[in-house]
Order: sequence, then C-alpha cells, then structure tokens
Amino acid sequence: MELRDLRAFVLLADVLHFRLAAERLHVTQSALSKQIQRLEAEYGLPLFVRGPVATRLTPFGRVLFEDARTVVESANRLAQRAALAAQGLEGTLRIGFGTSTRILAPRAIAAFRATRPHVQIQLLEMSARHQVDAMNEGRLDLGFCRLPEPKGWPATPLIREALVAIFPADYHAETPLAQLADLPLAMHDRARSPGFHDHAMSFLARQGISVATIDTVPGFSSVLALVEAGVAWAIVPASTLVGEHQFHIRTFDAEDAYWQIGLIRAPGEASPLMLAFWDVVAGMPIEGRIPPAA
Repeated sequence: MELRDLRAFVLLADVLHFRLAAERLHVTQSALSKQIQRLEAEYGLPLFVRGPVATRLTPFGRVLFEDARTVVESANRLAQRAALAAQGLEGTLRIGFGTSTRILAPRAIAAFRATRPHVQIQLLEMSARHQVDAMNEGRLDLGFCRLPEPKGWPATPLIREALVAIFPADYHAETPLAQLADLPLAMHDRARSPGFHDHAMSFLARQGISVATIDTVPGFSSVLALVEAGVAWAIVPASTLVGEHQFHIRTFDAEDAYWQIGLIRAPGEASPLMLAFWDVVAGMPIEGRIPPAA
C-alpha cells in the first residue's frame, strides 16, 4: 500500500466525485481510477460503487474510511513537523548554563522563543566540565561554558567573569587576605564545579595566600551565607554578588583572576535548531560582550 493511494482513497471518499477528486489531486481520472484499483486489489474487495449519477462507498469502503483518514492525517502532520524541524521552527533544544550565565541564558532563550514559540527548551544548570561531558554523550545540545573550549569544538566568546574575595563585615575593609588565616575558606564543592574550584585554588596559591581550613559547601548561596554569618571567607565568581550583602568585597587586578564564558557545542553537524539558537545569541545585545577576534 502506497501513501499516495491512501490519500486518493480518502479524498475521493470525502467528495464522492472522480472528476473533482482528480482535479484536487492534480492527476487524470484514469490515474485516480488506477490508484483505487490498486487498493482494491490489495484488500480484495471493492471500495466504491461508481454509478451513472453518483459515486458512493461500499460497506467495506466505509469500514476502512475512518482508519485511512487517521493514517493520512497523521502522515500529513509528520510531514509538516519534519518541514518545521528542518527550518529550526520545531523540536527540543537542551541547553546548559552555569552561575555566570544565570541571567544571560534565560534572556537568550526568551529572544529565541519569541520567533520560535513551538520549540521546547530544556535549560539545565551544571558546571562547564559537566556540560562538556553531557554534550560528548549526546545529552546536551549547547552550553554556556567556561572557555577555552575543547580542541575542535565550535565556540563564540560572550562575556568575561572574574574571581572576587569576600570576607565578613566585622573585619576592616582593607584587611589583607593573608590575615584571614583564622577563618576557614568556604569553597564550592569541587565535584559540582571542578573548573572553578581548581582555578580559585591555583589563583590563591599564585598570590601566596595560604589556606588553613577549607569548608566545602554544595553551592554558592551557601558560601555567601557563611561569609555573611562571619564564620568564613571565600573566593567566588563576581556574578554571584547580586543585591545587598553584609560583607566586604575585594577585586583583583591580576589577569589570571579573569576567564571567558562562551556558547559552545560539540563538533560535527549541528541541527537547524542549534544553528538558529547560535545565531540569536550572536546577534543579541550583551553588556560587556567580548568583541570578536580581528
């Protein structure tokens, strides 16, 4: 059974007129008759009675009609969805993000959905290392990640992030960090964010700042809470400091206190949806956007 023959049967059953059905199908009446005859030969019973005045369905044709219509409508929907997916207008996009892009990533998704409302978005928060693993395994399509990207991966740099030190308000604002040795360092769990953890600890070592005790906590909100409580100090990404806080903030001039965040994807052919989202992000106005390389 060919789908085009089933479409011919459904249309003819709707209009019950060979000439009108043939015109709508853009075929000759003889070609339409051959399509119906192929179906009748396959099923072993006539589908229509063609009289001098009218055409009507046989009892057997009436039994098959509703199921045939369902198959044809389902095939039409499949073709329409395939066409939309090929244009990047339908489907599901899985996007990773981290602390530094918790504002940028939703903005990008809102801009994308404004022109593609039928696309389903799965936004997943995870570290850059875990995003790369997920993209390698096919569990994630795109990621807002710490750069540099793995060798051979497409990437577009977006913003710069920075390490900052925070320490309790009952210390003097100009207190050297080396004098905080009596306080433990509150540090984001390395298992959750290995790239940030290693960067922060290496940076402190290069600055000659020794740490006596490290309190590992599950997230940056817990880190900030411990510092506000006056029981720890910390190194955090600058993007975590949103709103009012009851602690001191120390920035660094050292170039190695900074890193870039970009949108990346695994190598290989990208889907139309991925390329469409990539173009949206490339065209977005982003405060502090890294200029493209010359």
